Order: sequence, then structure tokens, then C-alpha cells
Amino acid sequence: MLKYLVLFLLASGFSFFLTPMVKSFARRMGALDLPGERKVHSQPIPRLGGLSIFIAFILVLFITSQISFFYFPFNFLKEIKFVWLLIASAIVLALGAVDDFRRMPPSVKFFFQIIAGLMVALTYYKIDVISLPFGTLKLGIWSVPVTVLWVVAITNAINLLDGLDGLAAGTCFIACIAMFGISLLQQNIEITLISIILAGSILGFLKYNFHPASIFLGDSGAYFLGFILSILSLQGSLKGTTTIAVLIPIVALGLPIMDTALSMFRRLLKSLHIMEVDPEKNVVKFFYLDGWSMFRADREHIHHRLIQIGFTQKKAVLFLYGVSLILGGIALSFSYFKNINYALLLTAIAVASYIGIGKLGYSEIQILSNGMLLPLFDTPVVNRRVLRVFVDMAMISLSYYLAFLLRFEGYFTPAKNYYLSTLPLILATKIIIFYLAGLYKGAWRYLNIDDLLKIAKAVLLGCIASTLILWVIPGIGILSWAVLVIDFALLIILVLGARSSFRILEHLHTTKNHLEGKNVLIYGVGRGGGNALKEFLSNPGLGLRPVGFIDDDLRNQKKVVNGYPVLGTIDSLETILEKNSVSEVILSFDHISQEKLDRLSHICFSRQIPLRRFQTRLEDLTSSPQA
Repeated sequence: MLKYLVLFLLASGFSFFLTPMVKSFARRMGALDLPGERKVHSQPIPRLGGLSIFIAFILVLFITSQISFFYFPFNFLKEIKFVWLLIASAIVLALGAVDDFRRMPPSVKFFFQIIAGLMVALTYYKIDVISLPFGTLKLGIWSVPVTVLWVVAITNAINLLDGLDGLAAGTCFIACIAMFGISLLQQNIEITLISIILAGSILGFLKYNFHPASIFLGDSGAYFLGFILSILSLQGSLKGTTTIAVLIPIVALGLPIMDTALSMFRRLLKSLHIMEVDPEKNVVKFFYLDGWSMFRADREHIHHRLIQIGFTQKKAVLFLYGVSLILGGIALSFSYFKNINYALLLTAIAVASYIGIGKLGYSEIQILSNGMLLPLFDTPVVNRRVLRVFVDMAMISLSYYLAFLLRFEGYFTPAKNYYLSTLPLILATKIIIFYLAGLYKGAWRYLNIDDLLKIAKAVLLGCIASTLILWVIPGIGILSWAVLVIDFALLIILVLGARSSFRILEHLHTTKNHLEGKNVLIYGVGRGGGNALKEFLSNPGLGLRPVGFIDDDLRNQKKVVNGYPVLGTIDSLETILEKNSVSEVILSFDHISQEKLDRLSHICFSRQIPLRRFQTRLEDLTSSPQA
């Protein structure tokens, strides 16, 4: 371990002393990152920081092969095909350096990155086999394009992550340390050596790149680090077990991969249109892309979102360092754990990622609540009875199948013949009952309590009728009463869920739309209060955001009504107004004593808060016909 420590410190020292010289050179040459709309810095900062990392990395790697203290073979550089690695990495470094001086179109950058990737695939290393949990996949002629795709993807992922001081460099440092540990455990000496030298080169540079940064990596550094890490991550996992080999590089580089994948996904959703009607051409378009590009830059990356929700630059970077450390530790632990353990770890990563992305508040990926699916319910196709019949047939078949699966604990084969022979009879009986019960007359978007009761009744009658028919018909009989009970429970959930889908989506959408607006407090929990709340939520044009209720009935205190809390009584009104930054108070009923009304008016007037009454009324428009 001593030799690795010496190499690490040597690389750090070279990078530490080279960075100020590179910084001066960048200033003289005009390679500066100017402030802008997508930038978080307010002063011009030199770029080209990757040049000091590259020089330190190459120097120490060359010294390693020349000094006998390190006990590496004299022809070590030849064995790792250092010349090809140097040429390919120099191409991406030069590409980034040119981009640091003068912005190039993405097509040109992708072209040279593909060239570098091809050099790696044809001369240095290519992915011939992908190890998966269910076996291995031999790529054959696809090995070269898959290798190039991985190299280009990781190279650009690191570049996309370079949005805050020290973020990309620090994340790469953590990934290098993880690769060092993995390759050391697997006795992959070449990758161990390269990883620790690169880690040292990054650490020396980080002294100047951490917030407040005096020099940036630039595209030169981001491309170079991403390129080298793409190779190290693959080679470092070669000696792992076949089941987890493919997981190690993905988890170790989890943060940049997640950020890139999330960026592409949300940009895709941003350009996706579910439905649009062109009245002039009488054309309806479904699921088409327009108005945005998956490759258009924005300020919506993970690190940008952390800043927007209140993190400082330094805290955001440290938080993401912590995420990278956890992922690196998990990648390292894959060398020890058995299948069940890393399956649990992957599940934990997935759950944590889902929760974390949800906390970032991306509206594009909140498909259920952003209103994207609501236009579908207005289409003639969805409103046709034929479609609803087919949906119900699918629900009936699925619930009947799942009932057998649950009853026989996953062993469907013994009941397969019975299921197939009785399914047509079950379908016909239930669909006829649904039709006679009037389930195909109403519209899903106008579903109410009466409709829900009608659906429940129809499902119950359909299940009873089909059970009686199976019992009566000779030669069929009842295979299992438990199956029929489970089928009823599942079917009522599926049918109610399908028909309630519009109302659920509409509720989520209206609730989301009221994250902004004036905070209003509703006085009165009764029917008037409920009607007021419903109107405010369903009518975004009012610009009113309910924060809760107040009510003088002590029995209602600390209750939650339609998702909104009862915050107190009129006696605690002043405290409630202050705590919740209320902009308006809405009185929801007519019969209020003059004493309470005067008191309410006085409190609102003293705080300059409007007091309004919510009313529903009938207006008589009848008039005598004009002569």
C-alpha cells in the first residue's frame, strides 16, 4: 500500500503546483467562463483546469514505469497500451480545450468523442460480454458500438454534472477511490494504479476548484475525466462475479448517470404532447414530440434544483458528495455480498432515488398530477361505449386470473384449463350485468357517489350471477369458493379505479396547481366551507390557495377536512393568520352573530387582510318578452 500512497501524494503535488500556472495561462489566452443565465458565478473564472489534471496524471504514470521502487514491470506502459490510451484521452482533452475557448456545435463534439471511443474499442478494450443477473449476453458484432456508446455517455455525463464549484471533480475523485478499492480487492493491478494516480491528480486540483472556485474544470477536464472513468469503470469490474459485474460501474458512477438519465427523461416528457385537436384540419394528434429538445441545456439538473429549494452551493456539493460516497461504498460492497444482499441494496437505492427525485419537485415527471393525461378523457374514442366494454373485459379477465394466482400461491398450471374453459362464460355474464346496471351510460369525468354505488352493486351482482351459473351448469362446478371471493375484491377495485381515474387525476392536478396563489383561510367547516374549498381547488383562475379552516365548534378542532386541517377557532385567529401568512379570510356561511362578525372584521381590518363571504345563489333571469 505504501507505493500507492506515494503515487497518490506525488500526483496530488504535481497537480497542486501545476494548477496556478494553468490558471494564469487560461487568463492570458482568454479561456474564461463568463457569468450568464445558466451560471451560478458572478465573476469571470478561468477554464482549462483539466489540463493540470491531465499533465499530472501522465507525468506520474510515466514516472511509475521508470523507477524500480514501485516494482512494476519495465514494459508496464506497453502492456496497458498506454500510447493508445494517451492519444484517445488527448483527443477528448483537446476537444474540450477548444470548446473552452470557442463553443462548438454538439454534432462536432459527438463526432470526435465517437472517434476516441472507437480508438478505445478497436485497440485498448471493448465490451464483449455483458453479465446480467439472469446470465451473460454475448454482444458479438455489437461489442464495438456498445463500447463507444458507454464511453460517450459517461464522458458527457461528467460534463453535465459540472455545474457547481467542485462538484464534478469531487464526484470523480470519489469514483476513482471506489474503483481503486474494487480493483485492489480483485487484484487488477493496472486499474488500481491508474485509479489512484488519477484520484491524486484530481485532489490537487480540488484545492482551487472547491467553492469559491478560482478555476473551473472546463469541458477539457470534464471530458478527460469522464473518458478515463468510462474505461476504468468497465475494466475494474471484469473480475467480479458474473451476476454483479455489470452493476459495479453503474452504481459507482450512479450520480452522473442518474443526473443524465433524469435530464433526458424530463426533457422528453417536456416535449411530449398527449393529444391536440386541430379544428381547421379536423385532425387529432396523439403522443407526438414538439417544442423542446432533449439536448437543450437548462438549469434543472439535480444540483440546480438543490440550489432552488434552499441549499447553498457548498451544502449542495457536500450533499452530492455524500450521495457519491454511499454509491461508491455500495459498489465496493458488491464484491462481498451474495445475491439476496445486493438485491436488497438495489431495492434500497431505487426507493431512495424515487423519494429523492420526488423531493426535487420536477413537474415534468409528475405525470399523474401535471394534467398531461386529462385531455384523453375528452376524446371521442375514450367516450365510446365499445372502448369501455373492452376495458371491463380486460379487468374481468385480469381479476379472475389474479384470483387463481393468489389462491394457489403462484401455481397457476393446475387451474389453467378450468380458467380458460370458464372465462368466456364469466365475461359474458358480467358484461351483460354491467350493461343492464347502466354502467355504460355515464361519463367517467362526471363520476359521483351515486355512480360509485351503482358500480359496486353491478360488480356484486355480476359476481353472484356468474357464481350461480358455474354452480348450476353440469360438468363445470365451483373449483374454489375462495377464488370467487378474491375475484370480487379485485374486480371491484379495478373497475372503480378505472372509472375514478379522471376524478383522481383531476384532483391531483388541481391540488398541484394551488401550490401557488394567495393563502386563504376558510371560516366554517360545514357544507358552505366544503363548497368553498371545492370551488377554490377546481378554479385555478381565482388564484386562491386554501391553508385550512377555523371553526368555533370545539368538536372539529385538530380534525382534517378534505385534506385540510382545522387550525383553531376565532379566539386563535390572530396567531393562525401570522403563522400561515394568510392573505385573505373567507366566511363560508350566512348565519353568524353580529358580535362575531364585528370581531372578525376588526381582526382582519387591523391586519389589512380582506374579509369576504362565499355564497352560492340562484339568479332569476325571467323577464317579460319585449313588445
